[in-house]
Amino acid sequence: METLQIDIATLGWLLFAAAGASSLFTLILVAILGHYVVGPRVERKIDVRLEQGAQRLEENLRKRFVDLLTGRSREVIRDRARDLARGMGLIGGARRSSLDDPEDDQDR
Repeated sequence: METLQIDIATLGWLLFAAAGASSLFTLILVAILGHYVVGPRVERKIDVRLEQGAQRLEENLRKRFVDLLTGRSREVIRDRARDLARGMGLIGGARRSSLDDPEDDQDR
């Protein structure tokens, strides 16, 4: 019976090939799982969020349109701008902006 002898260079190439095959198998498995399992779940979540966002946008636009028709648009725009500025951190709670100044409204 003959013994199989492998030199160090061949052993290194075989080890490199085994690691490459293992990595390729892992990447293929992750790609398949991502495409058929994770991808549809993420798409469903995105669809739900987009639908909720669209409903909120439609509701806000409807409110603004009604406010424009009823004449409350100036107060509504001022309140919305103040809320947006506070939400973005542009103004603080204790600081008053020129939009809040009642004397400024009398001059106009």
